[in-house]
Amino acid sequence: MVFEVNDINVVIAESFARIFRQNMFNCGMAAIELPTQSLDVLFGYSGYGDTVIAVDIEAEKISIRGGGREDALSFQISPFDKALVLAGGWVDYADSKY
Repeated sequence: MVFEVNDINVVIAESFARIFRQNMFNCGMAAIELPTQSLDVLFGYSGYGDTVIAVDIEAEKISIRGGGREDALSFQISPFDKALVLAGGWVDYADSKY
């Protein structure tokens, strides 16, 4: 599933190839890995026309609302990858640090 949330591109999957995952973070996009049961919860909202998915990178939380239901999912990313996403990618991160 691919979502654009608050100007941050997010791809959510069970796993990623290492190079793809790192390239996502280097470009300022979040590659979020979730276990199968969390993905099942997320896909359970696909039939609702009013579904809203919000990704909070800093809190490492995904909030889902739709069809009168609401869920929250947690994820983990490394502090460095989080910094890359929040900076907008490697170039912006490097510009702010060096």
